[in-house]
Amino acid sequence: MGYNDNMDKKKITIIGAGVSGLYLAYLLEDKFDIRILEARKRVGGRIYSISGNDMGPSWIWSHQKNVLKLVDALGLELFTQFSEGNALYDTKERLEVFRPQPSAPSTRISGTLSQLINKLEAKLQNTQIILDEKVESVQEKHGNRVVRTGNKEYESDYVIVTLPPRLAAALVYEPALPQSLKQKMLDTQTWMGASAKCVVEFSRSFWRDKGLSGFTFSPLGPLGEIHDASEGDKHALFGFVGVNTDMQDFQSKVQAQMIRLFDIKKSDIQGIHLLDWREELYSSSAEDKKPLNAHPEYGIDTSEYGDRVLFGATEFSYDNGGYIEGAIVLAQEISEKLHNA
Repeated sequence: MGYNDNMDKKKITIIGAGVSGLYLAYLLEDKFDIRILEARKRVGGRIYSISGNDMGPSWIWSHQKNVLKLVDALGLELFTQFSEGNALYDTKERLEVFRPQPSAPSTRISGTLSQLINKLEAKLQNTQIILDEKVESVQEKHGNRVVRTGNKEYESDYVIVTLPPRLAAALVYEPALPQSLKQKMLDTQTWMGASAKCVVEFSRSFWRDKGLSGFTFSPLGPLGEIHDASEGDKHALFGFVGVNTDMQDFQSKVQAQMIRLFDIKKSDIQGIHLLDWREELYSSSAEDKKPLNAHPEYGIDTSEYGDRVLFGATEFSYDNGGYIEGAIVLAQEISEKLHNA
């Protein structure tokens, strides 16, 4: 994939090769020359898998029509999240079994959400993706926008920043961001930024044998909220690490919790995978480590900064902000704006 020097096409530099950046390129490369700069050594951003397990987001809901339409267009398969059976409440006194209230059904992509990233990247025919290229500033120069990294300068007609708001605000802008906009960005919690996700693989789905859904709420931890993460012959649970968990000797603590919950042997546990998004340099900031009490209110109006530097991360979306759907909706809005410019 290459970046053309076609003088008939205007040029766009996209900062970030997560789902927002890749989908924007997918929508825009018919009319524009696209270059994507990515600080990591991989694409995907917060969509990432380890050993066939989603370590970032995993669920898509039926009301999220835009991402469902994209999944269909890319030829990906969905399956229903397993939620049949009772749930567990793990207390110091006893392990309680209860029937949870029905929740909105969700689906997952067969083969993990990374398949969405792989398909989008494969669709790009005229986009240059440069990895391991950390952006430092976005400046105006001779009527164009110049993105500076530690290595070089990239000049283009438009820049689209797809970093989470707090990371986007940390870049140097010239002209500077309006103070009210910058403060709003700094105040906006990064989606997944306060999370650490753990997947535990087993020899079989023991919880299902016991009539359990896998859903467990545990103030004891180390995993505070647990759900089924199985697919096909893979038997797994995923859990979010409790906010006050001591991460020292973490795997042993998870093993002990699984043995306590499901009355299994240590040898029944075949693998433990952890991704602490709080420590991901290009996903979250120090401010994001503070625990959340509720899903943040997302949506940021950036129009006062003009129309040559745009912001495309899911947190900026007023529609399903904080979800993949929000990233898709915002990318479509930006694409329509630039196509009509």
